[in-house]
Amino acid sequence: MPDTHHPGPDVPATCATPDRPGVAAYCSCGAWWSGLSRAHCPAAGCHRTFSSDTAADRHRRGRFGIDRRCIDPAEAGLVPTARTYGTLWSLPAAAVPHWDLAPE
Repeated sequence: MPDTHHPGPDVPATCATPDRPGVAAYCSCGAWWSGLSRAHCPAAGCHRTFSSDTAADRHRRGRFGIDRRCIDPAEAGLVPTARTYGTLWSLPAAAVPHWDLAPE
């Protein structure tokens, strides 16, 4: 399953398409996602989308400003879920408090 969805250079990042609603958030890399609690890593070579800031923080290692880098989300214990916009990396269900599990 691909990590991100890239609509291609002929699709402006600001327009809605049949697959991408006009309210979707997007990155200059071409990836897009929906959901208020989503996080997207803008680091060169990464550009993965996460279910929350906590999940995104788990895929980062090293000291801020010194050797901070991305690691593979699966290596960080995150779980991939296929979405219309590509892969959403999330915490395993056992790590998420039940009050944070809202249906999409």
